[in-house]
Amino acid sequence: MKTSKGFTLLEILMAISIFAIVISLAYASYNASFRIINSAGSQSEIYAQARTAMTRIREDLESFFPGESVVFSGSSDTVNGYRADSLKFSSTAGIRLHPWQVNSGSQIIQYTSSEDPDKETLQLFRSQRPAVTADDEEADTEEAQLLLCDNLLEVAFSYRDSEGMEQESWGNEETDTQETRVPQMIRITLRFAENADDEEGVLFQTAVLLFATPKDEKK
Repeated sequence: MKTSKGFTLLEILMAISIFAIVISLAYASYNASFRIINSAGSQSEIYAQARTAMTRIREDLESFFPGESVVFSGSSDTVNGYRADSLKFSSTAGIRLHPWQVNSGSQIIQYTSSEDPDKETLQLFRSQRPAVTADDEEADTEEAQLLLCDNLLEVAFSYRDSEGMEQESWGNEETDTQETRVPQMIRITLRFAENADDEEGVLFQTAVLLFATPKDEKK
């Protein structure tokens, strides 16, 4: 007469151990793949924001227009140990925010960086208003601020004068010539936070030349 033989306790424990190892390996592989997908998606969003912001700022600056008098000023501030700068200038590169809006002539464009109330990061805003007069500081036609990009660690504008010296801020002083009231070149730095614990961030930089440096005259 045949008798059926069951599994021993040792065999059951070994089977459970092997199953746990297989599950652990599968979970680790899945978790790693999920992190890679999330990281790729986050970086793709960062690069898209950086490309949009840099293109917009560059086009605005390349269309700089002094008007009756020069409007160009930049201030430097610090938030959470990083620079949070602002910039204001006159330009002909206005944006149509509404279908019925007509942008003609010079616009006063302002870029302002401020701390995100929900995160320890920065937001970069863009606003514009018609330059009724070039020195009009209190026009009641100012547009609402448009959020250009967020999740920033740093927003920095650096200015290079005609002598090649770089400055962190730029005034709007009345001087003899238009060129000396406006920097020769502006360096734009945007540093995005890749994740909540990221202190280095992802750095993007570009520069815009406003006035060509005069060539040395031949003797």
